[in-house]
Amino acid sequence: MMTVSPASIAERVSGVLSQCAALTRSARRPSAALSALLGGLVLAGPLSGVAAPGRPNVLFILTDDQRFDSVGANGNPHIHTPNLDRLAARSVRFTNANVVMSLCSPSRAAILTGRYGSSNGVTSLGAALRPGETTFAQHLKSAGYRTGMVGKWHIGGEPEAVGFDFSCFFRSNGTYFGRPVRDQGKDVRPAQHVDEYCVDRSIAFLEDAARRTGPFLLWHATQLPHMDNRNAWPSPEEFRALYDPKKLPLPSTIKGDLTGKPPYLAGVRNRTQADKYGYDDPAVVRGHVRDYYAVVTQLDGMIGRLLDALERLGLRDNTWIVFMSDNGWLLGEQRMTSKVLAYADSIRVPLMIAGPGLKPRVEPGLALNIDITPTLLELAALPASKTMHGRSLVPLLRDANSAWRDAFVYECLDSYGGTRPMLGAMNAEWSLIQTWETRADVGTAAPPFVELYHRRTDPAEQRNVAVEPANAAIREQLQREIRDHLAQILSAPAGAR
Repeated sequence: MMTVSPASIAERVSGVLSQCAALTRSARRPSAALSALLGGLVLAGPLSGVAAPGRPNVLFILTDDQRFDSVGANGNPHIHTPNLDRLAARSVRFTNANVVMSLCSPSRAAILTGRYGSSNGVTSLGAALRPGETTFAQHLKSAGYRTGMVGKWHIGGEPEAVGFDFSCFFRSNGTYFGRPVRDQGKDVRPAQHVDEYCVDRSIAFLEDAARRTGPFLLWHATQLPHMDNRNAWPSPEEFRALYDPKKLPLPSTIKGDLTGKPPYLAGVRNRTQADKYGYDDPAVVRGHVRDYYAVVTQLDGMIGRLLDALERLGLRDNTWIVFMSDNGWLLGEQRMTSKVLAYADSIRVPLMIAGPGLKPRVEPGLALNIDITPTLLELAALPASKTMHGRSLVPLLRDANSAWRDAFVYECLDSYGGTRPMLGAMNAEWSLIQTWETRADVGTAAPPFVELYHRRTDPAEQRNVAVEPANAAIREQLQREIRDHLAQILSAPAGAR
């Protein structure tokens, strides 16, 4: 019996793959027929090159509170993200990716289902998916994928209940060290940084996947760069030393002038918490920027370990990598902190997708977190449900000139930290935000607060031009987007949304 090296496996079996493709798609382990086709080959390494003919693997990395510009490749010369930058170099990098609700649980539920929170049932922290909702994990599992979820879990229930075979997760947010983790049904409390522990477990999942013959889906979700339980971003000195706070720029809106904005924002948590931090002092803001950047760089190293593991195990060439954040983060803009509000720094996120045969480039099309599920399904050659509100990004991945959406609706219906219910409509240039006093008023009364910003000339969203007659047409166009959302989604019966 002859032993061959992994480098020659692809050549030796290429002639039989077309015959066994149908068999391997439907079986997790080699069938008798497949074994006969492969004959007496003895493999000197993992069976990575023939893992899933026609069905690629998926590694989906979701970070927490990572704003769009906290990646060097997205144009920030001050931040150090060498591993994300190398991923960007081989990706379609989206420059206008957004979330449809900027908060941990609703964003995760939207990603999992491809549907708005008003339909999937998750509009607030910790809420559970509405019964009957189907996740991308369930879809891929039914098609023969081994599915894994590692890291932060921040909706009701547990990963296994929504389609994940393997799970190692911690709930919500908290301390970075000594965190309770549910690891394959066992409760552990690792002493190391919880995100480092989860990287170790994700690598273990990948190592196991490299020994199997079926495709895998791994959803790796981090806590970083979310704050810890003390509302701080602690990190080792080696990362903090990379940044001199005095050299970090301040947001142009740091003074926090709320002229033209809803008056209630003066008392919302985004502002009051920023005042507690001391954001009226530019040195404090710069210090926070340094701390935030440092944990992003720390996270970047962890992500690098995952990318290196794919390379080492020979899995990269048959794996789609999706990198995204659950929401943005206000880091002194409007003299505010946190998220939820429908301003660009709160809802705009990094999104990069790399995969087999994909040509790297920059994509300006409007991408959304609800697009992830239909995208993963199409990459796995599975049909998307008509109940999904998102659209597959595959046409944009394949063709820069594909026809695409012109606008999207941002949906924030529950109060968080004193925010009021709001619906926004955004296109490539403009942002319209309508705010009501209560959720019951949404769609039944005229919004008392209307904001309109021309993001091309006013990227900091300082000047509300909603009442200017010259903007009547664009205001009506975006209001029509909101009316359609109210009619087609918010007003539909729960089961039909």
